[in-house]
Amino acid sequence: MSKPVVTILLGAFAVTMIAYFAAVVPGGAWPAEEGVAAPSGGRTEVISFTPAVPNAPQPEGYCWTSSIALPRTGAWRCMIGNAIQDPCFTTREFSDAVICGANPATSDAGFLMRLTKPLPATSAAAPPAPSPLPSPWIVELAIGQGQVPGPYAMPPPKTYCSRLTGTMPAVDGLGVPYLCWEANVESKPKLGDTQIGLLGDFKPGRVWTVTEVTFTANPNAGPNQPPFKLTGKKTIALEKVWE
Repeated sequence: MSKPVVTILLGAFAVTMIAYFAAVVPGGAWPAEEGVAAPSGGRTEVISFTPAVPNAPQPEGYCWTSSIALPRTGAWRCMIGNAIQDPCFTTREFSDAVICGANPATSDAGFLMRLTKPLPATSAAAPPAPSPLPSPWIVELAIGQGQVPGPYAMPPPKTYCSRLTGTMPAVDGLGVPYLCWEANVESKPKLGDTQIGLLGDFKPGRVWTVTEVTFTANPNAGPNQPPFKLTGKKTIALEKVWE
């Protein structure tokens, strides 16, 4: 094949490829990372949680400081025996009791805890100074409205994440203050299972977003090696926020 013919063919190929990318990539831009699934209603629902007074047994206990899980006025960190309850909520109906164990993600109504000691003075138990970033209690991830294909298609399971009140895992040098779970799944992760967490870098707006990480426990971690291995990291939108 002569050189002029080769040149013509290469030129035609180049024109074809340019036309292809102009058609599939708007504005000539290269494809970006996978898009963030939007909330089902088009915006993140932000809820200030106030539990109703439950009709349940009323154990006794006390509260000694403000909540770590939900740093806001009227939310407390309390004890029943040797068990910590966080958050517990003050209620207008009772001055000598708080509501503990209520959870909007699991629909648990909780229970009324009768106080054996007065609540701490407001000045002594004031919530921490406001953070430059929001610190919600529980969030629901926006996972899109796609379904598993087939005659028995089911919507994807709801995934919730809640703020840790104790030691948080460190993944790839980053603290993970929120751990996630799927609705109606109560089993604890086993060694090697992939876990989901949030870095807590919430960006509020019409649609809230945050960085999601996936990680596994490192079974071969030595004294100077990290206990967790990062397996994924991306920005994800939030369906609901409870604060």
